[in-house]
Amino acid sequence: MIKKLFLLNCGFLSSLGFSQVLTYVGSSALVTIQPQTLVYNGGGLETAASATINNAGNIMLRGTATGNTTTEPRLTINTASNFRIVASTTNAATDYGQLYITGISQGNISGKVQKQYRSEYINGNTTDNTGRQQIGLPFYNFTIPELESVFGAGKLNVTNTANNSAGRFNVASAFWWNNARARFDQIANGGTAYDASGNPNPSFINPMTYYILPRRTAANATAFWNPSGETKTFVGTPVSDMTTSNVQLSLSGGYTGGFGVNGNGANFFGERYYSYLDDPFESKTSGWSANYGLNLYQMSNPFLTNLDLKYIAQNEATNLSDGNYITNLTGIAYYRSGNVSWAIRTGSSYSTTATLMLASGVFQAGDVNATVIRPLGAFMVKLSSNAAQTINFSGTRRFKYSSRASNVDYSVAAARNGSASTQEEGEPNALVDIPADKVVKQVAVVMYDSEGDELDRTYYAVSPSAVTGHSTLTSLQAFNTDKKIFTKEEKSDGGLDANYSDKLYINEANEIDFKSKQIPLYIDYADEPYQLKFEVYERGERVEGGLSNGNSFYFKNEQGQFVKIVDGGSVAMNGSQQNLGLYYEIPANGTLDANNAIKSQTVIAKKDSQWVVRFAKDWKNASVEVYSAAGQLLNSKSQISTGSDYTIPLNYQAKSIFVVKAISDKGEVVIKKIVN
Repeated sequence: MIKKLFLLNCGFLSSLGFSQVLTYVGSSALVTIQPQTLVYNGGGLETAASATINNAGNIMLRGTATGNTTTEPRLTINTASNFRIVASTTNAATDYGQLYITGISQGNISGKVQKQYRSEYINGNTTDNTGRQQIGLPFYNFTIPELESVFGAGKLNVTNTANNSAGRFNVASAFWWNNARARFDQIANGGTAYDASGNPNPSFINPMTYYILPRRTAANATAFWNPSGETKTFVGTPVSDMTTSNVQLSLSGGYTGGFGVNGNGANFFGERYYSYLDDPFESKTSGWSANYGLNLYQMSNPFLTNLDLKYIAQNEATNLSDGNYITNLTGIAYYRSGNVSWAIRTGSSYSTTATLMLASGVFQAGDVNATVIRPLGAFMVKLSSNAAQTINFSGTRRFKYSSRASNVDYSVAAARNGSASTQEEGEPNALVDIPADKVVKQVAVVMYDSEGDELDRTYYAVSPSAVTGHSTLTSLQAFNTDKKIFTKEEKSDGGLDANYSDKLYINEANEIDFKSKQIPLYIDYADEPYQLKFEVYERGERVEGGLSNGNSFYFKNEQGQFVKIVDGGSVAMNGSQQNLGLYYEIPANGTLDANNAIKSQTVIAKKDSQWVVRFAKDWKNASVEVYSAAGQLLNSKSQISTGSDYTIPLNYQAKSIFVVKAISDKGEVVIKKIVN
């Protein structure tokens, strides 16, 4: 007889506690943990043969040392049992089980968990032979055979390391990033990083290592992995937070050698640095900046929980602190969907990054809400100098999918941030002590195609301490080359500075001396009609009601007229544009368009791998209904908060047509047919 224990989702975070005792899951037992359910244990967990745990919720194992080897807390997973960390069948990339382990030594963690994984992003175009997926592998002593088992025998080249197209530059080769040498090193049996059996050398490989993995076995071959379209299972041993090398990375000892003029130097393998180095925090125009590629560290999430990086540069009080205070942090970034490739003849290409820039210890510019890194997520950290720092991820772990609220004591289940105007728990950045001259105001310009897919975005940020124009003193700017919408460097009196060709993802200007002057805005997209939508931020928080000082951002359209930007507002556009502009306050001689405002609209759009409803500013609450192509009601939810995007619950694994109907509190209706 199979014993079953179901912990049901009751619509809130429930828990089952086992204080200071070992939880034993017997032979043939089946334990199913539903989403939004927390199972807490203070003594450890052990499974017997044929036992199965399906965890779609959150398991928290908190051990306390006893000093007695027979009673020390432990996690023991029988080789014949299954401990599955389950991803949702409808939203696998963003809804998944998590496992939190603390206070249990690595020697007392045995057996393997099965982590189901689907990425929000696909790195590399679906038709690109050289596209490789950025990823982390959050397991202890994760071997090459364990990696091969994810994809099947013969999919990865882990034997031929010759410096040619059959070896290192084989389409099927996989790599890890060597921070000390600023290069990709091959994942292969034998050598320094792995022994002949594929066991990793801990001097080079750890659970925080950053990897790029192939998706094809040969040029023009069918992809064996679609990271955002299918769920893969990675099997490995969870890490202990009691082993420092598992969870703490030294942000020193990075590459300090020269890259040559404009990256024309070569690494050990003869590859020119300019052919593969990407630093979204530095300019390449008129030659590489002095800090291009330096103090840049690639890493990944070492845990089977989310990471919250929002506070890693803040000097929080003891009970609040996540254990980090990186005083010379410039920002963090990671690649979104797009072409991230690496090839012997063409070099590398990179997609737009999600980039967060720091001001006074707070992420205030760029993608300020992208502070949560999911399990297996990879990212980069940029420092402003080579002053020694460390980052410890133990205190950044988080079950929720948004950051911890300010002034809330740290815990893995701490209160979360809501929208800027509707904080669900805790308080927003308004309570963070940001000096007045460091407060950043910014506008995001987000570009959607006719089907509602997000195509690209760009940011314009102002602050009393920000620097106008091209300068080595800028601290908020970020760069990308593969852009559909972007700004360019501005002259001190406004308009294009033709001396610089950088495409800016984030453009900064001084709030005082650049007031009412033009930031040149460009769109390189002639395929079809599109829509621009605007988001307004202050102090790193969305401000639906406008900036605190009463000022506004303005958009200059192709007719040279100005429209006042409101948060959530949008404007329909066609074709590539060369004569657009963004302004912080309107020029004295500016002409307002007839409407004098950008209309706020509700949009049903695809954001990365999911469909969302982005609500108009005047919608106070809403209902959303999802229908099949045949008209069958599949899902209905009412009283939805409109302060943030609503993720539409679909079976994202199924290719089908759905109709989504959004209804406002006043009866306004928006309907869209979507093809998943």
